[in-house]
Amino acid sequence: MRPAHSLFLIYGMKMKLNLKVIATASVVVVLAACGGGGGGASTAGPEVTVPEATGTSQDTGLAPNPNGFAFPNFGSAGSPEVFGETDLVSMFGATPDICVDGVADPCKPTAEAAAWARMVNDSRAAGHCEGFAVLAAARFSQAVKPNSVELLNQGDVTHGIMRAFATQFLKETQDETNQWAKKSIKEKVAALEASFAKKIVGYSLGVYTDEGGHAVLPYAIEYETADLAKIKIYDSNWPGQDRFVKVDLAAGTWEFSFAGADPNNDPNAWKGKSKDIDITSMDTRASATCPFCGDKSAVQKSLLVVRSALPNWKIETADGVLTPGSNEIGNSSVRPLRSSAAGPATDAPTDYIVSIPDDKPAKFTLPSATRISGITSKVAVQIETPGSADTTVSLSSDAVSTTNPEVVLTLADGNLVGSSNGDNNSVTSSGEAVQIVVDGANGTPVTVDVNADAAAVEVRTPGRDGVDANTNYEVVTQTSDTQVERKVVGTNGKETIKTEDGQLASTKVENPLPDALKAPAVKGGLPDAASRALDAGTAATTTTTTTTSVAGGPTTTAKKTTSSTLKPTATTAPQTATTTAKVARASVRVDVNVDGWSLAASDPASSGFSANLTGSTGAIQDGISCDSVGCLEGAATDVLASGTDPATGTTSTTTLQFKMSGVASTFDVRCGNAGSWVKASQAGGGFSATCSFSNVTTDETVYVRA
Repeated sequence: MRPAHSLFLIYGMKMKLNLKVIATASVVVVLAACGGGGGGASTAGPEVTVPEATGTSQDTGLAPNPNGFAFPNFGSAGSPEVFGETDLVSMFGATPDICVDGVADPCKPTAEAAAWARMVNDSRAAGHCEGFAVLAAARFSQAVKPNSVELLNQGDVTHGIMRAFATQFLKETQDETNQWAKKSIKEKVAALEASFAKKIVGYSLGVYTDEGGHAVLPYAIEYETADLAKIKIYDSNWPGQDRFVKVDLAAGTWEFSFAGADPNNDPNAWKGKSKDIDITSMDTRASATCPFCGDKSAVQKSLLVVRSALPNWKIETADGVLTPGSNEIGNSSVRPLRSSAAGPATDAPTDYIVSIPDDKPAKFTLPSATRISGITSKVAVQIETPGSADTTVSLSSDAVSTTNPEVVLTLADGNLVGSSNGDNNSVTSSGEAVQIVVDGANGTPVTVDVNADAAAVEVRTPGRDGVDANTNYEVVTQTSDTQVERKVVGTNGKETIKTEDGQLASTKVENPLPDALKAPAVKGGLPDAASRALDAGTAATTTTTTTTSVAGGPTTTAKKTTSSTLKPTATTAPQTATTTAKVARASVRVDVNVDGWSLAASDPASSGFSANLTGSTGAIQDGISCDSVGCLEGAATDVLASGTDPATGTTSTTTLQFKMSGVASTFDVRCGNAGSWVKASQAGGGFSATCSFSNVTTDETVYVRA
């Protein structure tokens, strides 16, 4: 029996996760997500401890500015980065459960690891709010510099947020969140108060309505009366702003402004009861384990993410019928994903996280376009359908089946994966092999075994994209990382076999969502992202006062502290807090160094990609744009450095970004001698990496190596 693997570092240096470790330029963190929190009932996991509430206002000292991020919450379409093999290795280590044969560089994810990554990427479509919350909390707790507000949405930062997001799908996180979901509002507030009293930002907080779910970072509590409290939060939808959740302890209710520019006057504020709000501790995340590693004996349930065009699905379980509107029936549960707040009110796709015991089969009815991805106690599964009134799918711990030929079923176990569509379609794992059984177009059953000799196989029948109507069935087998063998059997019995370039979707870490399931550019009711973002170049020093008060009692004033406050670019002009010498803007040179590129010019990775250097407004004229290493060698451009324009007196900070994408194999980039190497991650059909300069004052160099 192989032990379950503990989480490794999520953001920064690679080492065992420990929230108390402090790094100089990076942070050792275990992270959470903007999806999920609901996980469902569980018989495992230690019982949460509820402290006594004192009714005392408490403040940890965290502030949305500078301890939150300057850029707002974003969906997967808002960044070219993808949760991939490097993220899997960062979280769980380069074990044989994660990388084929345990080879880390480069890591080829096992079929089950790739399936888990696809689930994470599917879930990121609508946002990463809990990833923002937990990464911000960890960086604040470890006093990491620079402050989070100074970071850009790129490279390691983006991947840190994505890995944070992914931890919501870990068993231990789900178990604890479900326990807190059952507690009263008084008990949840008491836990927050006790944490704040110790100056610990110890929990993320999830709120849910019929429109979806959202996660925020609570950092202070103010009691207006003994029963009315304001939980102050960092909300990634509103960078740098003071937001809050109001709770009525006597009534057991809460209120939260999701989309209101003025949270004090929002006629459409979310409202709910105790069952619609939960918390999840940072400590539990730090001890979480890989959910698909080892013998998986710790997982006793199926944990699934259901993304559908309309919330009209249902799941028949041994406990009863689950629907998007239900919370919990027996040991089964369903909750909105903490990111899916663009739901029914905007007719956007919805995401729910479902937890069901898998000792008995469950039946899914899927009338609308739907993708379901997740893990059972034995395998990883994916179900995709365009939807119809009679679409039903059966799922157990080791098998998935349907009679609808339009449904595509995928099942992965270890490094074996089978995928198929057709009448009377089933995919089953014996633990040693995966078997596909499906009717061909002529009604004759086709049986294909997936084993070590053919570890990734798809069986396709008419109705699936690219399959000719005169085809009885196709068997497509992955024969190498970049090639497949396609066997086509016609309705006339004729067989053809050919080798093609390509990679099966069932082996990739990301499969693009169909149009019906893509997220809107902006969540319902929210202004566009640009108007909510902060400009890190407009910091002003302000003085604030920290107070401690007891509900119904006197308020005492504590020491004054100074913090840096950024102003929204849409409404506030830059300010300077102190008088400093103004440096005129000079022209500097930025070039590219490819001395570390060891691949020949003829290598596929040395050309056919996109490499671009871009900068802040007005700082760079021509930039750099190349599609080969030969072009990059010696490439350079003039840049207007940070400083003050003598004509206008305006002070500007020059930032630059270098991005290289679509590269055929892995590589590294680094911005400046003081920068850190950024390893490329897989994105779409190639590898991509981004680095940046936050303040250009002199000549600089971009380094590229492979």
